[in-house]
Amino acid sequence: MANIKIDKNFVESIAKNDNEKFFNNVNEKISLILSSAIDRLAKQVPYISLDNVTLQPFNEILSGAVTDNSTFHYLLGVENGQLELNTFKTNMFWRNFKKRLKYAWENRRKRKPKKKKKEDATVSNIDFDASKYNIFNLTDDLFESVRQFLSPTSIISQNDNILYIVGKEDFGGNSKIRIDICFSDGENFKLFTGNKKNLLKYNFTCRVNCLQQKRREAGPNFVKMLKIFNVFYFYTNHEQPNAMFLESVLYNIPDKLYEDRSIYNVFLKIVNYLTLKTINNFNSINDLGLKIYQDKMLGSDSQVGFLKMIRMIANSNK
Repeated sequence: MANIKIDKNFVESIAKNDNEKFFNNVNEKISLILSSAIDRLAKQVPYISLDNVTLQPFNEILSGAVTDNSTFHYLLGVENGQLELNTFKTNMFWRNFKKRLKYAWENRRKRKPKKKKKEDATVSNIDFDASKYNIFNLTDDLFESVRQFLSPTSIISQNDNILYIVGKEDFGGNSKIRIDICFSDGENFKLFTGNKKNLLKYNFTCRVNCLQQKRREAGPNFVKMLKIFNVFYFYTNHEQPNAMFLESVLYNIPDKLYEDRSIYNVFLKIVNYLTLKTINNFNSINDLGLKIYQDKMLGSDSQVGFLKMIRMIANSNK
């Protein structure tokens, strides 16, 4: 961040950066591609259809505070009880895998390796077993289906139940897209934790209502401040902030501090306010009954990175 000069012109340039056209283009294109891919996949996999999936913006694209460094992060919620049940059966298998592996290693015998048979690369039909098909199989198959609707220059990759897409030709600009395949029950999205053993339920209702309320009461400077802090956090910590954490902090800022025609003045007032406050006492935008440090969705390192950013900004203005 030493090469970034924090002055009025720089702060205003972030706030004025209008990427609405690009923002809408990516949203529309990813929605079209996924709709086509799901419709195609549904012919072979009855566990998924356009009727039982929901595409939900997850990070700063929900508030509209997208910057040049943002990833377009979505949840693709699938409402299917059998798929969820099959997935948990799979997880039970992996919970006991280490024990079985240890036993096999301790009781190993020297054996001659068998030659693997060549697999027929031309086989494209999905091997669907209703009793075993799980969310990781679905991600594999959706990967192949989505790939059919991307241009040859786009790059698509996969990790467990997550798809990643980078495609300048398809989406324009430096677009990075992440799609988490998860479960949905109509109201909640059920996300896998890092160890794949548990599900974390997430409901967007409170967050959406709070964002709408803050935009209405604090005005357009609220989203502008989200953009500004997004950029400063990235340059301070070399990664994007947890959008829900940042939204929680700025949601708790008094509305009157957003009241100024100059976004630079608003920026200074809010930075000064935050240097005097303990943000641990702020409420989570996901659940106003929880403090920031109590909400697992906000990320364990978010507060450390945020305070590092505030100190950097405060020191640069001395």
